[in-house]
Amino acid sequence: MSESNDASRLDKLAYELERAKIAEQNARDHRLAIEQQLSEVVGVKDEGSHTLKGDYYKVTTSAGYTRILDEKKWGEIKDSLPASLANNLVRTKVELNIKQLKSLQSLDPAQYNIVAEAVTTKPKKVSVKFERLEDQ
Repeated sequence: MSESNDASRLDKLAYELERAKIAEQNARDHRLAIEQQLSEVVGVKDEGSHTLKGDYYKVTTSAGYTRILDEKKWGEIKDSLPASLANNLVRTKVELNIKQLKSLQSLDPAQYNIVAEAVTTKPKKVSVKFERLEDQ
């Protein structure tokens, strides 16, 4: 296959991807508009779920709040609370430092092999970006 055929195929596929993304966005916008209308019909609680049944469908709306802890401020105030209360309110999450793990893999394979026993690795979905090139 020649370079112009490759470029032609690339442009065709990128164009199809662009059209699909536009259709996907339009479908998403349409879905969100319908969800908004359903929310108005069913009603929405500040926090929790609300359900309304029709003849053919049961629709439930759920709402709530995202709450994020200011770790610095928490560090300043947590000692003013009973320890049992403070420990139950805030959990500590153990996370893997991927950058360090990758460094360990290349710098010390023996140590990496030990750590790898506790790590599950799965491939991510391949990402494809496109950019329309305007007339040049």
